[in-house]
Amino acid sequence: MADEESGLQQQAIGALLASGFPFQTAVSQIVRQATDWDVSAEEFPWRDESGTDHFLDLVGAKYFFVVTIECKKTQKEVLTFLQPGGVNGDVIRKRCLYLTQIQDSTRRMELFCSDWRLSPKSAESAFCVVSTSASGKDQRLLERDAQLLVRATDAYAKRYKVDFKVTHNPEHDRVIVPIIVTNARLLVAEYDAGAVSLETGQLPISSASNLVEVPWVRFRKALTTSARDVGDRTVFIVRATELVAWLKGLEFAGKPVPESEGRVHIR
Repeated sequence: MADEESGLQQQAIGALLASGFPFQTAVSQIVRQATDWDVSAEEFPWRDESGTDHFLDLVGAKYFFVVTIECKKTQKEVLTFLQPGGVNGDVIRKRCLYLTQIQDSTRRMELFCSDWRLSPKSAESAFCVVSTSASGKDQRLLERDAQLLVRATDAYAKRYKVDFKVTHNPEHDRVIVPIIVTNARLLVAEYDAGAVSLETGQLPISSASNLVEVPWVRFRKALTTSARDVGDRTVFIVRATELVAWLKGLEFAGKPVPESEGRVHIR
């Protein structure tokens, strides 16, 4: 009987160690305890165009910001973001969804996508190499995680729009910022694209001096989502140990208005 009980406990412990849910609850606690932040939703259910059910891990809110959060626990992964031509860590642009109140008799909320100027600043990259071993041979694509998150973000934004209670008081824009929170190390790889060998296709990285560790980074590219023809989307990738600093630093960089160029109305 004692052996059976011990085996049961070991089985439960093994499942807990392998699960990502404890990591998700830790991230949720960080958001709840951060100054001026609240958790608006956990395990938000949504359904994709094929009818498959999914869950968005967390939604946090602060003032005019809504942050959709996907938690990614890993054992060995390292995320390396490519920076051909040198590292620029001062990027403040971010292309994302936002809800704005229409100033007519309806006072309804409508959904748009545009660039915003947001802190905290970071490097920005369209390419990420995700490796799970020192050899780098076993890789996967970050795009899958980012694409699923922006689809979940679209679903949450549309639900927010539908559930919005119309008032005659003016409402501020709600900027919706998707982030992936991970315990993986985040690096940016600085190199000259012209120096890449066309015979081997390999990067000219010969030492660790070409790699810079960062607390967060903007991952920006055109991702296939339910919202058509919106152009690029930006997903923040944030290391979990730096999440408190990122939450504290999320602010408008300049005037709290979207860029008019490239703005798309999502119906």
